[in-house]
Amino acid sequence: MTEPSTPRPWQRTAEIVAITSPWVRMVAERWIDDHGRELDYWRVERVPSVIVIPIWRAQVLLPHPQFRPGVARMTLDLPGGRVPTGATPLDSAPPIIRRELGIPPDAIMTLEPLNEQGWITNSSFSNQLLFGVIATINDDATIDHALISRSVACTAHQIAVLINDLECLQCRAVLQEWMLRQIMAGVWTIR
Repeated sequence: MTEPSTPRPWQRTAEIVAITSPWVRMVAERWIDDHGRELDYWRVERVPSVIVIPIWRAQVLLPHPQFRPGVARMTLDLPGGRVPTGATPLDSAPPIIRRELGIPPDAIMTLEPLNEQGWITNSSFSNQLLFGVIATINDDATIDHALISRSVACTAHQIAVLINDLECLQCRAVLQEWMLRQIMAGVWTIR
């Protein structure tokens, strides 16, 4: 019996065209695959994203649903946005919280990263890194409730319900990771 061979890595032979903006880069390339075939390949590179889980008085706060042009409707999401060049996900979280929930940076007690490296959000066409950040808001902070769509108790059951209600796969993944860590640490139990 013969051992299976290790596939050869693909080799890029040319960049045909690249269209670049501050947030996205679209690239057409020519590659030789692991079978020696020449392929034209289009891909989109996006700047990293950060999803923030804002916690105030043991409640996760959510902004009002926002219109998403890609799906042509409003969706309920956690606060999130892009990580500008030269910034870190932790640098990006306070402006996102201010923009989406009206909470000033000085009301944030702690920022805790869920991941240091960024999770790869990748398909054969699109590439992006995703970061998650937990932002604990000072219990004494004044919250403008008109900017809050919903608050959800920080319990395994309530967070599971929220995960089910969110349509954004990235928001769901970040919230699921946080929930799993709470359960693994013994903070929450599942009934």
